[in-house]
Amino acid sequence: MKRYWKISVLLAYFLGFIGGNVFFEGAMSVQKVQAQDPMEYLEDNYPQLTNLFRDELRECHAHYLFAVDVSLSMCKYEDNVKPALTSFMKAVPEGDRVTIIPFATAAEANKMGFDVTITRDKRSSMIDMIGRLYPDQNERRVNRAKYFDTNIFAAQQAVAKSIQENPKYDVNFVFYISDMMHCPKDNIDRQFTEEEMVQMKSQVRSAKSDEVQTRAFALELPRAGKPEGFILPQLKEIYKEWGVELEEQYVPDNAQGVIRDWFETQKDKIMFMKLQAIVIKENKTNPMHVETDVDIDGNVTAQVRWSPGKLYPKLTFDSTYLDARDFRLDCNDEYVGYSVVGEMNEKVRLGKIKHSSWGFHHLSDSLHMNALLPVPYQDELNRVLGDRPGPLPKAARDENKWIWTFIMPLWLTATLALLLLLYIIGVISAAIRNSRYCFSGKVTVYDPMGIQTGETRKVGKQASNAVLTFGKGGTPSACRVDDAEWQFTIRKKNGNPLLVFQKPCFIWERKKGYCATGRDQSGRLSYADKTMVKIKCGKSRSEETHQVKVQLI
Repeated sequence: MKRYWKISVLLAYFLGFIGGNVFFEGAMSVQKVQAQDPMEYLEDNYPQLTNLFRDELRECHAHYLFAVDVSLSMCKYEDNVKPALTSFMKAVPEGDRVTIIPFATAAEANKMGFDVTITRDKRSSMIDMIGRLYPDQNERRVNRAKYFDTNIFAAQQAVAKSIQENPKYDVNFVFYISDMMHCPKDNIDRQFTEEEMVQMKSQVRSAKSDEVQTRAFALELPRAGKPEGFILPQLKEIYKEWGVELEEQYVPDNAQGVIRDWFETQKDKIMFMKLQAIVIKENKTNPMHVETDVDIDGNVTAQVRWSPGKLYPKLTFDSTYLDARDFRLDCNDEYVGYSVVGEMNEKVRLGKIKHSSWGFHHLSDSLHMNALLPVPYQDELNRVLGDRPGPLPKAARDENKWIWTFIMPLWLTATLALLLLLYIIGVISAAIRNSRYCFSGKVTVYDPMGIQTGETRKVGKQASNAVLTFGKGGTPSACRVDDAEWQFTIRKKNGNPLLVFQKPCFIWERKKGYCATGRDQSGRLSYADKTMVKIKCGKSRSEETHQVKVQLI
């Protein structure tokens, strides 16, 4: 009895968590495994994930496929296999599916109704049918050819077909219970043929789904003193094509109860598989979609669409950077470390691309935007996912465009440059215009009674100054005082060409004589109106006051 207890402990130690992610503590007793409820195991080891996905765990259904060797050489294990399957069947949750494939010379997935979704009634009928799994003595004698050989190729075909026909389950568990000796004819051991290997690989590729987790086990029963299966390496290669590691367990001869105890150890791991399947499905969700854009001034924006899931409810922006060596990206501090909870669909300003020198530069590099998915149960996630990568909320886009780098944006720089050019043209035009601007006008003299004296004098174009003299020697000599002499000049006052809209003007200034008021010494001539200049003709202020009207033409 001690021998069997040691074997049980060895088997319990061997069966770590499926996929090599998490291992059971070594040498735990089978009695302890049996006493623990599978959900309690998840709550003890993955409390946060279990609480998060409690409803999903209740709705997550598995498909169990048992390929049981019922050939004549395997009937001696009937008393070990049937109690183990019965005990396992009692623990299968309702809604899970069980397919038992008895195989010998051939394999039939639906033989005797061994393909059902577990309910209360069907569980009882399935347990009853397990009692008739192996052929009795009479059937062995009558149908000896049917049970004489062992066709594992046919069993594998039936397994793959059953999985293809039941794609809705989240987890598949495949169990082979056999001596793993492929004897399809005349009870002679042989390997799978090349044609059989090609056919089986094609089948598993068709049955494979990234959304479904599959685990496979081979419980190897002894036969004729041979400790190892002849075709196990080939069968492992088939499952490797599926992306599944086929785990094997050798059962020593006459080890009663070992198979039952081995199945008992699977209950916790099955619950772990369901949790793992749920997490993997959630983990594959791409939580962030980013479309980046870079304008001519190097401003980087991104249209970010974020759809949070149950596993990752929060998104935090981490970094945005360029692969370029000559360029740098000055990130917008507003979005570094910024967290989003809930739906997001908005355009964000990520920063500005700059270059070490000013001007146009060709950008031909990758722009990266990274974010984080912080969760409080990261340690549990790491243990459940193992080497599987989590979703990477990041975006990378190859940019191939010209970038303008300057202290001002391109539109403002171009506008200022255009205005400067227009100003320069205006200054040149004003300088040319001012140089051509000449005085041209007519002068009329009136006596104190307002009567015109003499003819109106026309003054031709004068580039600079025009000198007008009245009275003695003057033209027109319209002053009635013989000795009177009154003289003034009209000169051009040039406009400043830097003030492009400022035109030159003409100024009159007293040269001789004096004004009627004694104050006016000069004045501006206007195109719009006639300019009236009052002058005293004589040597004293008692003399007559004349009016001189000057009009520019």
